[in-house]
This record gives sequence, structure tokens and C-alpha cells, in this order.
Amino acid sequence: MKVVSSFVLLACAAAACGALAQGTTTPAPAGKGHGAGSQRFPMVLAMPKTYGKTETMGIWGGYFSHLSQCANVSLRNQLGESLDQSTNVDTLAEKDLIDVVRTGKAHLAQVNPGLVPQLVAAGQPAPFAVPGNKASSKPNSYHLILIARTDSPYRKPADLAGKKIAHTTPTSNSGNLAPRALFPAIGLVPEKNYEVVFSGGHERSAIGVMHGFYDGAAVASDLFQRMVVKGDVRMSSVRVLWESPPFMTESWIMTKEVPDDVQARVRSCTFSYQFSPNLKKLLPGNDVFLPVKYERDFATVLEVYNKSQAAAK
Repeated sequence: MKVVSSFVLLACAAAACGALAQGTTTPAPAGKGHGAGSQRFPMVLAMPKTYGKTETMGIWGGYFSHLSQCANVSLRNQLGESLDQSTNVDTLAEKDLIDVVRTGKAHLAQVNPGLVPQLVAAGQPAPFAVPGNKASSKPNSYHLILIARTDSPYRKPADLAGKKIAHTTPTSNSGNLAPRALFPAIGLVPEKNYEVVFSGGHERSAIGVMHGFYDGAAVASDLFQRMVVKGDVRMSSVRVLWESPPFMTESWIMTKEVPDDVQARVRSCTFSYQFSPNLKKLLPGNDVFLPVKYERDFATVLEVYNKSQAAAK
């Protein structure tokens, strides 16, 4: 998918050249946008290492272009390069993403749900936006699922006792912290009732089960569904043995270092963005961003976080 820069879009606005190809939005006429005539706020953006740089920009580039014009901000990477002219977006591992958000080195970030309580505890604001459905006002969510091969003898969680179950990474919410907090209730205490094997990611866990490297795996249902849509995993090859109550998905955080007027513009423009066809395909049933109600929307995430904190003491 082609990422169209704000510079190009502004230059050809009179010819209607773009509709911001990544999504549906109406570019503000010259002089009539948020903060028109004022200096654009240099907003450092950080993204999780879920996808490569080019794929990340292909998915979210429309939103970035929309913010650039509508909110009068200049999205940049940590090197100061403008993302209007570059696809060199920062895609960071969890540890690095936590660091840049916690310290305010990044101003805007997409954050995996398990990291959110840590950032809030460190003094950063709760997320302000999450993908959702405009008609129902329902935010996007996912479940922790326990999967096994379809042709395996495993049909319920207890069948995996004594076997190898893939977790993703030690800091992953759905890939490690949630299984440790929720699996004991279904008879699977990690490292007591089964062997934990860290795969390095949800994709590796699911593919590892499909090819018989692991007996089972704990993965996020939304990421699993994306692998099915992309053709990386065959749904017919995998059986879901159990699923958790819903979790909030990746959400967007603005750090406290962002001036209040810029925060207001970014929020307003975020909620006016209409998802692109590619984004709708990747996030089925979601077409806009919705406001986050932290205590309500992150209830299951907070349960896992609190149990993890208690277990660590």
C-alpha cells in the first residue's frame, strides 16, 4: 500500500489527489485546519515491533497523514526524521517501547495492553484511544486462547498437563503474564503442570503448534486471526481448547510531555479518522477510534497485572 506524505497531499489538495489513500478523511483547507498558521508540533512516534517498518506504515500511514494535517503536528522518529517524507518509523521491542514512553522520549505510541499498567504506574496518562466500531460504540478486544493441533489428542486444557506449552516473551501480557495469572484456574500451573517454552512471539507460537514443535500455545486471538487472514496459519490445522474473558487490544498513548492544546487537537483528529479498507480487513468489525475508559476497558488487563505484581513479591 502506498504511503502518501502530507507534503504531497497538501501540494495537490486543489486537484483532490488524495484523498488520504490510507483512510477516509477530509483534509482541512489551507488556513482552516487546527492551529493553522502556527508552528507544527514535532511529535515523536513509537510503534511496537509487531510488523516491519514498511508494513507498519502501510497499515497506519493514513492515520499518520491525517494527524499531520488535521492536528498540525509533525510526526517524527527519534532521529528527528519526518514521517511525511520517510517510512523509517521506530518499531521497538517491548523493553525499548516502555522506556521511550515512560521517559517521554516519545510523545505518541501504540502500546500493547500488558504494558499499559506499567506506564500508568510510572506516571504517564492512560491510553486515550482504541480501535472500535462506530455503530455499536464497542471497542476492539481479544481473548487469550490456548491452542493445539487439530489432529492432536488434546481436547481440553487438562490434556496438556506434562506437555510443552509455548509462551511468547517474559513481558508479554497475553503471551506470558495472562497465562500465569489465569491458567491455574483451569488446572495448568506454569512450570508445575507443564513446561514453559518461550517462542519469541505469537506468530512463532502459533506456527510452532501448527508444525508440531509445541504441544500447545498461549496466544492472543486477534493476532492469531491476523495470521489466518494473512495465510500464515491454517485455521483447519489448529484447535482452540480454551479462551479467556476479553482483553483490550493495542491502544494509543500520548505522554504527559505533550502540551494540552496539542493533546486536544490529536484527540479530536484521532476520533475523526475513518479506517482504511486495509485496516478494516486487519481489524474486522472496527472502523474508527473510540475513547478509552481505563478502569472499565482494562479490567482484565489490570487483573492480570495485579496478580503478576503480587506473585513477584
